[in-house]
Formats: sequence, structure tokens, C-alpha cells
Amino acid sequence: MSDTQLYEIECVVLATLLVGFVLTYVIRRLARTRPELSIGAPVAVGVAVRLVAIVVVSLSGAARTLRGGDELRFLQDAEVIRNAPLDSELWLPIASSHRLHQILFAGQMKLADFPDAALRVTQVGIAMLGVILVVAAIYDLAGPRAATLGMWVLALEPAGIFFNGILHREALLVLASGLVVLGGAKIWAKLELHGVLILGLGCAIALGTRPYAAWLLITGGLLLILHASLRQVGTRLRSVPLIYAVVVVVAAATPAVLAMTSQDSLEQNLQSAQNANTLSIDARGTAQSANLSLEYVDFSSRSDLIVNLPQRVRDVVLRPYPWQVQNTSQQLGAIGTLVVLAALFLLVRYVRRNRGRVLAVAAPFIYPAFFLLIAYALSVGNAGTGFRYRTHLVLLGLATLVVLREHALRRDSSDGGEQPQGDTTQAQRRMDEIRADPKVLVGARSTR
Repeated sequence: MSDTQLYEIECVVLATLLVGFVLTYVIRRLARTRPELSIGAPVAVGVAVRLVAIVVVSLSGAARTLRGGDELRFLQDAEVIRNAPLDSELWLPIASSHRLHQILFAGQMKLADFPDAALRVTQVGIAMLGVILVVAAIYDLAGPRAATLGMWVLALEPAGIFFNGILHREALLVLASGLVVLGGAKIWAKLELHGVLILGLGCAIALGTRPYAAWLLITGGLLLILHASLRQVGTRLRSVPLIYAVVVVVAAATPAVLAMTSQDSLEQNLQSAQNANTLSIDARGTAQSANLSLEYVDFSSRSDLIVNLPQRVRDVVLRPYPWQVQNTSQQLGAIGTLVVLAALFLLVRYVRRNRGRVLAVAAPFIYPAFFLLIAYALSVGNAGTGFRYRTHLVLLGLATLVVLREHALRRDSSDGGEQPQGDTTQAQRRMDEIRADPKVLVGARSTR
């Protein structure tokens, strides 16, 4: 074994120990205010299966195809940042060539000379930290049983297992989502002001990593704060200032939104990106190409955007279809689609069982998920990219499903669902008699 290989192994071990320490600390810190939070085992399993997936993909011979070519560009940019002085603007996430994920790679390379394998381990740690925060929000909204189930589900979700370990933006976006929903849960329950700070931190991380998604995530956060404030106007004094604050922010942002959605802006930015991403199949190769080109859509005006957006929403959620399995990339995507279809079936079921109170019990997940869906539907150009985007929607969708399931079970229990139908105890029959004829109770008292 060469010195280089030995050093790489040492770096991987160091990164693994660091990830384990940070995740353990965060779980214990969250458990201080959530005494029944018991997620250590599923977190350990989640980290382990992700590390195994990294090894399996790296040894498969198809690692470059599965992970995409962006990794090389990001690592090259990170190398440039690493060699720049610390007072250089390259260390600030203010340009597309030095986003937050590239700066994060550069920092690890500069401080510890981490190789690619060690960087993948820290990516897993960042993503799992985001998942843990999502599960903490599940706990706050639905209790410990739902949190444990949610942790197991999210730890073993197939697309997350694969994408959490790639050298891309996805791990930081998972962390951003976790912060947004945890902060949103605190705001939704008690209008806690530090929940606004947590939500804002998540939006800031998203803004430094994937700005177009961040702006819509911020929109979802603002509407969540507004909704939470309106529903607590009569009980929380701080609700009125928060309402005014949201109104001021929306008013200030409206001119920029109108400018961004003007026809010239849409044609120059959004439509040009769609044209580049949806080249004809002849230009890309065959219909079985790894990225699976999507059909052309017209986003050149506000009316066209509204009309054609549903098609892209369907593409993000359902492509590649389960029968599109001509190569390894499509097979991986098809597995993810099957998970989505199963989750959608269960989600519809539990939405029906929580009729009239879906937002009341799951708004901190629904608002971010809805606006991220719009963001990714507007930007996706091929099913390969869409599959990567979809992991963030699946994360929030499964969390929503777990919360709705828990509240449906509680509702069934409070309605007497735990007893066999038709099996009424003597006490219950007596109560039914009293409700039907109060004189029964008077007669019973007179005989004493």
C-alpha cells in the first residue's frame, strides 16, 4: 500500500469520526428539549448504508456516469479557491464559480488536504444533519413515534442514499431544508422568534448554494410566517408585528419579482436555459441517453409559464417513468419513481383522512415543498437532473406523510378506533342511555 493510499484511508477515518461526533452531539442537543427522541440507531444505519453506497458506486466502473460530470468542475473550482488567499472574494459565495458547496470543498482541502473520498463522507454528514433536523420538526409536530418512523424512512430512502454522497449542492440543500422546516415548526406552534432565525439560516445556506431555489424557498417561508401569525392573532402579541414585517418584505420585493417575470427577462434567462437543456434527441444522441431529455416547453411569457408549468411539475415528480430502464442511470431513476408513486398513493390516503386540517398539522413541510417544486419545475431540463432535484421534494413529502399518518392514527384512536366495531362496554351503553334520556340519570340518583 502506497503512502498516498494510506493517507487517504486516514482522511476517510478522520472524516467518519468527525461526522459521528457532530451527529451525536446534535442528537443529544435536540433530545434536551425532546426527551423521547430516540433516533440513534436509524441515524447510524443511515450513515453506514451511505458510506457503503459510496464504496459500491466507486468500484462499479460507472461512477462517472452515475454521478455526472459536474463533480469534476466543482472540484476544479474548489482547487482554485483553495489556492487563493483567505481575504480573496473567492471565499465568498457571491458568484456561480464559487458557490457555498465549492467553498466548503476548498476549506476541507486547504485545512486537511482531504481527498475526494473524505469529501464524500463529510457530504453524508451534512445531509444526515439536515435529515435529523427534519425529524426534529416531525417530533415537534407529531411526537416521538412519528419521529422514529420518519428517521427510519428517510435513512433508508434510496435516492437519498445515493445523492447524499455526491460532490454537489445536494447535501447543503438538504441541510437548508432541515433548518427551514425546523424553524417553521417552531413558528407554526408558538411563533417563536428564534424559529425565524433558524428558518432564515436555512434560506441563507440555500441562497449561497442554489439561488433560484432559495428565492422560492424564502417565499414559502414568508407565507408560512404570515399564515402562522394570522392564525394566532388573538393569542400571541408578536403576531401583529410579524404580519407587518412580512407585508413590508413582500411589498419591497414585488418590483423585483415583476422585473424577473417580464417577457424580456423570461426569454433571456428562463427560456434560454430551457432551450439549452431540451435540445432535440438527435443533437443529444439517442432517446436512451443517460440524462433522458425532456420535451420542449415555452416559458417566454407569464401566461405561457402558467400554462406550461404543470407539465414540468409532472416531469419532476414522475420522470423517468418506471418503464424507462435502458441504462444504469435510468434504472436508478426508475427506482426513485417507484418510491415516489408509493409515497403519493399513501399521501393521498392520509390527506383524505385528515380532511380539513392538513395545513394545520403539516404546514411547515407543505409550504417549503410546494415552492421548491415550482423552483425545480421551472429549472429542470432533463430527467437526470430532475431525479436529483426530486430528492429534496421526496424528503419533505415523506416527512409530511409521516406527520399526517400519525395524526390520522390519533384521530382514529380518539374516535374509539381501537375497539372492535359493535363491541360496546356496559359503561359505554350506560352513557349512551344518559345522552338519549337525561331522566335516566335523575331516576338513578333518586333510588340512592
